[in-house]
Amino acid sequence: MYAILTGDIVGSRRVETQKWLPHLDDALQYYTDNYDIFRGDSFQVAIPLEKCIEAIFFIKASMRCIEPLDVRIGLGIGEITYWDTHIKNSMGEALINSGEAFDRLDKNYIHVQSPWTEWNEQTNIILQLATELANRWTFNMAQTISTIIKNPEANQQEIAHLLNKKYQSQISTELGNASWQKIRIAIEYCTQQLLRQC
Repeated sequence: MYAILTGDIVGSRRVETQKWLPHLDDALQYYTDNYDIFRGDSFQVAIPLEKCIEAIFFIKASMRCIEPLDVRIGLGIGEITYWDTHIKNSMGEALINSGEAFDRLDKNYIHVQSPWTEWNEQTNIILQLATELANRWTFNMAQTISTIIKNPEANQQEIAHLLNKKYQSQISTELGNASWQKIRIAIEYCTQQLLRQC
């Protein structure tokens, strides 16, 4: 079973490409080298199952570090029957599910599709609520969250140092305002339920 994210950058035409493309590259490369960026602001990436939901919010945080950008992502779970050197030319259930999940986004920023209907329904409800919280992230919140995800072993004092913040309390405040603990619980719960299905 594989996890494929299909996404695009919201507001990309309002910011010069050279300002946001390195952030997208860095976010995708944090998890894998197996990705494609195409049609200017669209991308597909294969992510390890245990990190696929975290990756959605990491990419979102990375993009929200550049105002007024955001990201829409469809997550597809399934088998891959053919791997091409370019993921967008590969074939299989995971890619079909990812494309269909992306097509169903409508006004939502995240949608998932897998072979398991119950997991899909439950996860889409939870992630839509988590995304509503994440849609409120400011630059400082997004920067703090992306740094925490990239440095999972670091404490808040160390995160403050990495971000050149004077006080650890600034990190605590940003995380609280960003509802990060609630979002993190949602990520972990949906990931655990996914791994139980596989």
